[in-house]
Amino acid sequence: MQELQLKNWDNFCRYHVNNDWYGIWTKHTPDTQVIESFQCIRSFHLNEDESEINHQNHYTYADGTQETKTFGPYKKPITKSLFLDNSFSWGSIKVESNSNFGFETGFRYEDRRISVVVMYDESGSLQKIIVIREHLATFPLQMIQPAKELSRWQKTSKTMTPDWIVSSPVVTFENPTEHLSPNYYKLNLYTDISITCPQKIEEGKEFFAAVDWLIEPNFLQRGIRQYKESDFTQFILEKLNTNP
Repeated sequence: MQELQLKNWDNFCRYHVNNDWYGIWTKHTPDTQVIESFQCIRSFHLNEDESEINHQNHYTYADGTQETKTFGPYKKPITKSLFLDNSFSWGSIKVESNSNFGFETGFRYEDRRISVVVMYDESGSLQKIIVIREHLATFPLQMIQPAKELSRWQKTSKTMTPDWIVSSPVVTFENPTEHLSPNYYKLNLYTDISITCPQKIEEGKEFFAAVDWLIEPNFLQRGIRQYKESDFTQFILEKLNTNP
């Protein structure tokens, strides 16, 4: 078990640590209207003997106000998040009545990261969505990635359980057309970022929430959190390439 936990820690360090991530954070209503946008630099740095990760967020708001928040330190090999290859996801592990619920799912690709935070209120209704777009060294520009109109994607999937067990990759083919139940939102927040999640969550009900990032016109990554009977059961990373 500790070996699996160490692998998770090593992925955290490999893809995200000893870096300052310059980000634009944009809050949205459930109908995708922008509430506010501000800058934040997320800093993750190992201490000298590499036994701890120090984490600080440096915020600059639209009115010029600045503040710094310190998290951790995170002591090896304990982290809140699952780090599956270049992706990560953390958040509520159980739906409970009269309690807020939320999670963050994201990815790194070269010198870019994106993540999406989804929050539900105490009644279980979708409350807000935060899109975080980050870049090493400089604040990012909005990326526009037009999708190719191709009929099939080749998909490679891996799963990770809350106790850090990672499956072998499975390759399948997918038609991009989706059929969702009426309870789900499919929110295209930007040309390259979308989320699929329930409008409302309930204790004891099974559901999923997926974040899509179209990194290149023919390359998409998807992170899916799955819940069964209110409990978080697995995180799935899907890498999709267009198949001519």
